[in-house]
Amino acid sequence: MPASPGSVSSKGAGLRLLVVGLNWLGDAVMSMPALAVLRARHPRDSITVLVRPALADLWALCPSVDRVEVQDMGVFGTLRTAAAVRRGGYAKAWVMPKSFRSALLARLGGVPERVGLAGHGRDWLLTRVVPLPQGDGRHQGYEYLDLVGTGAGELVQPPYLRPPPAALAAATKGRADLGAPGAPLVGLFPGAARGPSKRWPAERFAEVARRLVAEGGCRVAVFGSDADREACGAVKAAAGAGVADLAGATRLDALAAWLSLCRVVIANDSGGMHLAAGLGVPVVGIFGITDPTRTGPVGAGHRLVTAAGASHARAVPRDSAEARKALLSIEAGRVYSAAQDVLAGTGSGSA
Repeated sequence: MPASPGSVSSKGAGLRLLVVGLNWLGDAVMSMPALAVLRARHPRDSITVLVRPALADLWALCPSVDRVEVQDMGVFGTLRTAAAVRRGGYAKAWVMPKSFRSALLARLGGVPERVGLAGHGRDWLLTRVVPLPQGDGRHQGYEYLDLVGTGAGELVQPPYLRPPPAALAAATKGRADLGAPGAPLVGLFPGAARGPSKRWPAERFAEVARRLVAEGGCRVAVFGSDADREACGAVKAAAGAGVADLAGATRLDALAAWLSLCRVVIANDSGGMHLAAGLGVPVVGIFGITDPTRTGPVGAGHRLVTAAGASHARAVPRDSAEARKALLSIEAGRVYSAAQDVLAGTGSGSA
């Protein structure tokens, strides 16, 4: 279970604290305000985040964390991970996920104080159980503030992430290769790991991209994971000149560096949306029936484009006819206008 490239704390005499991190990119970014509060409350202590392999590179970019430990997966991986936690000698653990396994890791790891949310048959594994929120309508980030017990009144504002200098230099060179050096760079995320229920049609992303280039004088970069290659390729093919397809071609540190160069990022309700917001980049977020008050981007300057008259829910099936219908009702012109508002600096809100 190797440490990430994040530096090991040199705080010396302080306590060693553990945060068991969340398993999805967007959730992880939404937990970062709570980590920022922990950092401020424990300036002399060492904070380690324990995460699954896919998110280790993300947390290596977060200055609130001193060290990243990567979980081993599977039954025997659970035992190896718990043994590594025990060797770490942690004084306290905050268990962010709601799963049984995440609490078990802290318990088997011998952490004397273990704090987590109630439920999932795991309360006995914790030394302090925090009640689950009862539909209070607050942003999801407040759950994690409740968990760390800060009593903070507002979410800490981004940025929470810092791209490494080498990645930023490489992204700057890549941006120069797109030409039109004075043109605003706009990022697009046409994918969403949650599935069709959160994916605005690729052809409408392409329409927005064409208008941004032709009418707005922008350059456009299309981002996504390997799983998003088809959607990103379709956007590039339909949008034409002035658009670069970077799907699957960027590591997370490189993606963060590219996003930091963007003037605005247009995204589905997805991990990419939260990653951009976590870097302090203004976002145009596209929402069908998911609830932007619960899972919208944190920070100032964002514009949210929602389906008129749609009923909102925190969680939706991967493929919902209602969700697809709501997304189809959002016209490309609304998203383009919202992006233009951000580029013009006219503030945040709904479009």
